[in-house]
Amino acid sequence: MLCALSLESILKSSLTKRLRLSSSSLSSSSTTPLSHLSLPGPPCWPLVGSLLDILWKGGLKRQHNIMLEYHKQYGDIFKMKLGNFESVQIGHPILLEELFRNESQFPQRLEIRPWKVYRDYRDESNGLLTLEGEEWIAVRRPLQQQLLKPNQIGKCHVRLNKVIENLITQIDSCCDEKRCMKDIMFELNKWTFQSTCSLLYNKKVGLLQPTNSKQALTFIMSSKQMMQCLGILMVTSVDLHKKVNSKIWKQHTEAWDNLFKIAKEYIDMRFLKPTVYTEEDILDEVYQSSQLSRKQLYAVMTELQIGGVETTANAMLWAIFNLSRNPKAQTRLNKEVLKVLPDGQAPTVMDINKIPFLKACLKESMRVTPTIPFTSRTLDKDTCVGGYLLPKNTVVMINAHPMNNKEEYFSDAKLFKPERWLHEKDKIHPFANMPFGFGKRMCIGRRLAELQLHLALCRIVQKYRLMATDNDPVEQLMSVVMVPNREIPVAFHKY
Repeated sequence: MLCALSLESILKSSLTKRLRLSSSSLSSSSTTPLSHLSLPGPPCWPLVGSLLDILWKGGLKRQHNIMLEYHKQYGDIFKMKLGNFESVQIGHPILLEELFRNESQFPQRLEIRPWKVYRDYRDESNGLLTLEGEEWIAVRRPLQQQLLKPNQIGKCHVRLNKVIENLITQIDSCCDEKRCMKDIMFELNKWTFQSTCSLLYNKKVGLLQPTNSKQALTFIMSSKQMMQCLGILMVTSVDLHKKVNSKIWKQHTEAWDNLFKIAKEYIDMRFLKPTVYTEEDILDEVYQSSQLSRKQLYAVMTELQIGGVETTANAMLWAIFNLSRNPKAQTRLNKEVLKVLPDGQAPTVMDINKIPFLKACLKESMRVTPTIPFTSRTLDKDTCVGGYLLPKNTVVMINAHPMNNKEEYFSDAKLFKPERWLHEKDKIHPFANMPFGFGKRMCIGRRLAELQLHLALCRIVQKYRLMATDNDPVEQLMSVVMVPNREIPVAFHKY
């Protein structure tokens, strides 16, 4: 996604001239690494760690901004504890590269313990987000053969375009006399859910129709409920919540029960329904070409469906917002789209490749307003990062906001400038903006998400001029994905 640069030249120039680490942090391999215990960090109190400081500064929903402040105060690498959750935080692309280049054969992410506890409780299989080691790669391998090959995903544009046409119709029907929509995010959730169902199950769920599927709506609402519960369960004892059957544990369990129940029904119906096999049948291909059990398939597809509902829809929401606030970029994009598609026809993959500014707009939107504010690794061996020796089992949190706002890589970093990805890309460190992750743990749905976003954004700017209805600030808040603090103020005016 990012340009291929000379990593050696980047490392030399960045380490000698640009890298701003805390005064005690050293990157020279010839220097004995410092103990992780000497890492700086925010105030830490017994039992609660830095939680009180974060609550005082704005709370968990504004944690991404607080991390940005902490990085300015403590450097590009520091330690932190939230409740019972201890971590090392990094916020510089050179440190990220150092971490990723030293990864083992089976990189580990932060354990999402609430999900694992639920699966043990209900005797469900673990999916890609909860498996590790050889079990993880055995499940991932057949999926990535279908989902990470651009040529394979590119064949899906016909099905995706059909759903996008339904989205356009839904936008028209939902707009009021001022061409504004209520709850744009929910309509985008329905679009991504319908798209994923079309590809995975060859199923039309009718979400973008006047009469919505109650079952599909339940899946979307349960996904949001599960996400809302996750934050608290991650920084407190999920085992204690389960033992006392707390309200948040019951809500978390109810949400997952609904998610698994609906995904199982869709999968079972798909295999019972006689169909002519095509290369676009991702579910059939994965099941027939692998040794995954039906139980494993339930877990994997449930997670894929959740990702489609939340992350792709969220990325589209912020792209619409950013274009509405930047009319010059929007006008240029509209002109470039019409140059390739003058008669308003639906785009193909080949058409998308002829519109580089479209891809640049999406990249810039994901930089300025990232969907996921951080990613993670759990070290499976002692690892040196930024001059500190981090022991095995250390949780490393990688913060997107500090890296996405580095002026040394992004001039006028706070501005939405898609052209930087066309004219300044040689200045951008390849690890400075990685919305889909890197390497073996790269998002399994990346290719599908990018295709959905490119096709839909192309059609939207073909049809509508996105107009900001006010210029008051819209703040990003953390809710696993980054959500706006209010309805985004945008109107969809037809050309």
